[in-house]
Amino acid sequence: MLQFVGKYCKACDLCLQTKVHCHKPIGELHPLPVPENHWDVVSVNFITELPESHSYDAVMVVVDLTGKHGYFIPTHTTVTALGYAQLYLQQVWKLHGLPLSVLSDHSSQFVSQFMCKLYHILDIKITASTAYNPQMDGQTEHVNQELEQYLCIFMNERQDD
Repeated sequence: MLQFVGKYCKACDLCLQTKVHCHKPIGELHPLPVPENHWDVVSVNFITELPESHSYDAVMVVVDLTGKHGYFIPTHTTVTALGYAQLYLQQVWKLHGLPLSVLSDHSSQFVSQFMCKLYHILDIKITASTAYNPQMDGQTEHVNQELEQYLCIFMNERQDD
């Protein structure tokens, strides 16, 4: 009987039109402003819990939101926020300088420790987000997926050898 009622309700036009939605109304989306110059706005993300290679088990992903250029910096899951800041300064800052704004969906603890202290001193605007926020551009997540796919293919080829 329960299955019959479920099938009927899923196919009934009247049921579908009058269905009560249990979530709050979705708010208005505000797109991110388009940066004027390359490396003015970057996103920082991490791919962790990877198989260890040359003692690294994570990748720090830094992407320029204007030019879509990315850096994949090998690191460890145990590195502190200070360590990540040093990696950023050594690998990205030396080539492109400091950004005006940084996007990140990492934990609030990371945002607090890595960005707030470092960027407050350097007078950089902080733009934080949550994971899978519909107002984010999704660009970094897309680059992360591509890197994860590459790593899976690479690891499978290495295991076949």
